Amino acid sequence: MGASLKHIEKSDYLIEKGLKILWCKGYNGTSVSDIVNAAEVPKGSFYFYFDSKEDYVVKVLEKYFENKRGTIIKDIFKDTDVSPKQSIYNFYNLRVKYIKEQLNCKLGCMGSNMGTEMAEHSEKIRTTIVAEERKIRLQVRDVVKKAQDAKEITNPIEADKIVDFVEDSFKGMLTSMKETKSSEPLDNFLKFLAVILN
Repeated sequence: MGASLKHIEKSDYLIEKGLKILWCKGYNGTSVSDIVNAAEVPKGSFYFYFDSKEDYVVKVLEKYFENKRGTIIKDIFKDTDVSPKQSIYNFYNLRVKYIKEQLNCKLGCMGSNMGTEMAEHSEKIRTTIVAEERKIRLQVRDVVKKAQDAKEITNPIEADKIVDFVEDSFKGMLTSMKETKSSEPLDNFLKFLAVILN
């Protein structure tokens, strides 16, 4: 039997309360006590809704990527008034803008942060991040293919390879941004993205 509506609402509430904490402090820097204190619920409630801290983090990551796909990709890639090539650039430009304005170039991508910290220590977390990032890459790939078919992008490299390179570059740029505490890597990324999408 599936979970009740109340159960889903309560687990979603705990996920929402812990997401920003995990984003800021990482896996090892966040305790279950931090999460339940933010949610103002007893510690026992946490283990009623989640099997473990690892299970909780997997669900937080799924929510994080779901929000990312819903708020950024959905609107941009469904805008038929914009060409495929321009929509790809708009997608990455919006992500850069969000990091600059909302995150002050400090937090980066929660998926990248968690992957760097936990990929060697938790197979569940690692595979969750890979699967969720793959969903985004496939959506971008489809738009790159449309741009290639329309001859907007003349780069002959396969769309999958282009997207993998761009996404991997984006993740590397986030690391440089945090290390240098500067937005320059973000601006540099956008300059080279325009060249790659020729």
